Amino acid sequence: MMGVVISGKKKAKKFMAMEEYKRQFKNKLGINPYEGTLNVMTAYKKILEKIDGITINGFKKNGKSYGRVKCFPVRIKKLKAAIIIPERSKEDYIEIISKHNLREKLNLKDGDEIKIDFVPFVKVRRKMLLDCGEDGKIKIYYEEPFLKNPLVEECEERKGNKILPSRIVASLIFDGDEKQSFKKLISWTKKRYSIMYPPVLIDYGMLKEWQIEIKWNDD
Repeated sequence: MMGVVISGKKKAKKFMAMEEYKRQFKNKLGINPYEGTLNVMTAYKKILEKIDGITINGFKKNGKSYGRVKCFPVRIKKLKAAIIIPERSKEDYIEIISKHNLREKLNLKDGDEIKIDFVPFVKVRRKMLLDCGEDGKIKIYYEEPFLKNPLVEECEERKGNKILPSRIVASLIFDGDEKQSFKKLISWTKKRYSIMYPPVLIDYGMLKEWQIEIKWNDD
């Protein structure tokens, strides 16, 4: 995914310094963040707002409420980072956190184009709608049906619609080659988890996502 470095409104430093956020970034993303973000203008922002990511929970402090933050692990020139999208943000750009000051580390300035590589990660998959047809097959759709080609399974004599509970999935978001992205996610997943069901490809338009339902290995 490509983007252009821009200057933000310098609001992030205050929030990145808050221990309630910092603790979750470290626990859920493995990032002890530098107190500031790299701001990037990209055409993919609206799509990312619709995709499930890793959730940093909101909290209340001194009588004030602070909102949730959605995150997507990425790498920029091999540096570990994460896209963050605060639920209350109205900005038209994305923010990226890292343990580094990315501007200084990569010698970036406004107007520079950068490549952002998504990496595999684990998340909770949103609920899915099962449509059991008269043909005895079951078609599985996401609630906002981004899944253009539904996964088809035996219906087991069920009729009508049914909502599946949320599941745990390994995910890889990408905008390039489907086969290479599939191989990358499979290799990453098999080293860590047991695969429960066949991979599902979701098409969001400019971005796509492979998802594989997993279970935790006991060892």
